[in-house]
Parts: sequence; structure tokens; C-alpha cells
Amino acid sequence: MSASQYLVEELRRTRELIGLTQEAWGERIHFSAKHVGAVERGERPALPDYLGAVDRAFGTAFMQFYRMFVKEELVPVWYRPFVEHEGRASLLRVYHPLLVPGVLQTEAYARAVLTGYRFQPETVDGMLATRLGRQEILHRRPDPCQLVAVVDEGVLHRRVGDAAVMREQLAALVTACDYPNVRVQVVPFDAGAYVGLDGALAIATVDGRSVGYLEGHLTGRVVESPDATMDLEGAWEAIRDYALPSQQSLELITRTAEKWT
Repeated sequence: MSASQYLVEELRRTRELIGLTQEAWGERIHFSAKHVGAVERGERPALPDYLGAVDRAFGTAFMQFYRMFVKEELVPVWYRPFVEHEGRASLLRVYHPLLVPGVLQTEAYARAVLTGYRFQPETVDGMLATRLGRQEILHRRPDPCQLVAVVDEGVLHRRVGDAAVMREQLAALVTACDYPNVRVQVVPFDAGAYVGLDGALAIATVDGRSVGYLEGHLTGRVVESPDATMDLEGAWEAIRDYALPSQQSLELITRTAEKWT
């Protein structure tokens, strides 16, 4: 049994031990009975917002279990070191030319991405929970991570899932821009060729130093040496030079979201 499966079993067992129906449990944690049932049947991943609500209502420690055993369960070995750095980062700078970065993906968009990668169906839910769980850093208290995300304009137009998924995802980007610790910028089509077309990158600032990550087709690469991270930060700044300012980016995202009908 995987850690994520064990977590779901323990959630159900705890509810039954307390003697609550799914409806009563949902009322206590402010989630619908439908949501509770979907989690317990394994149809919906148990994400940090749900686990945190359970812990607050019943004094459990499901979030601690999630962080220790589930969060990295289905993360590729080569990516785990960066996920650890990301989880402690005070600042995260991410760029993607093809997709909405994982830390800003909606559940439906993330599921469509993972399904498109042709992962085994039985592993998708666990991977989805892991991916969405990484977004916890943006909402942690008292020190949420500062996020600066840059995407190519093509990301706004590339259909991932159906039109409803895209509309929801772009609306979520607009909402994310309301957070004081989140900034999203777009490199417009008329920027032409620029260094970012080489591929996605991320830079996490942890304890005053930078750690980078470069995506590849088969594996990714964590970048930690000072010389290499300096070069990566130079590439990041070059990409941002092509990006629209935050307000213009927000307006472009909003206009494009309205086209996904």
C-alpha cells in the first residue's frame, strides 16, 4: 500500500472511529459530503487544504504525515532535491514556455497535463496530490513564499483539457495575481525568439542562496554551484526583459480567458 493510499484509509478510519457520517464530518471541516466521499473512495486526492481542515477540527496530524511520506512519494528521484529546496524557499522564480507552472495549476489542468503524459491511471491521483500539494508554500503562515512566474503567451492559448479547464485555469491565474506574494508575467508572441524558448527553469532562494532546476525530456537537473546559478539567474533576467509588466500581463490573461468559451 502506498503512502497516499494509507492516508486515505486513515482518514476514513478516523471518521468512523469518531462516529460521524460523511455529511457530519464534512460539516465539521467545511467541505461537502460529496467531497468527503470522493476523497475516501480515492476519486479525489487528499490535498493540504482538506488535511489542514481535518487537523484543525479533530486535532489530528494528517498534514505532518503528508509532508513526511506523501509529498515526495511520486516525485522523480532527480527532482526530489529541488522539491525540498522549493518547500523552504523564501522566493521562487519560475518560467515555462509551454505550460502553466505546477505551483499555479488548477486540479483539472494538472490532471489533464498528467493524463497527457500517459502516466499509468493508478498513479495519476498520487502525482496530482503531490503536485498540488507543492502550492502550500504560497499560503503558509507566517511567511508565504514570494512567487514570480513568467510564461510564454502560447501557454494561454495551448488547449490543455477542454475549454472549461482552460477558462478555469486562466481565471485562477488572474485570482493568484491578487495575492501580495504572487506575480505573473507573460512574454508576448511579438517578442520573437528569446533565450526562454530553450526550456523551463526554476530558481529557489533558500537561506540567502539560489538553487536552480532545469527540465529535460527524460530527467531534470538541479543546479547548485555559484557559477552555474549565476548563469541561470542571468538567463532568468534575460527572459523577464521580454515579458510584459504585471498589469499588462494580467490584462492579457483576462482577455484570453474570456475567449475560452
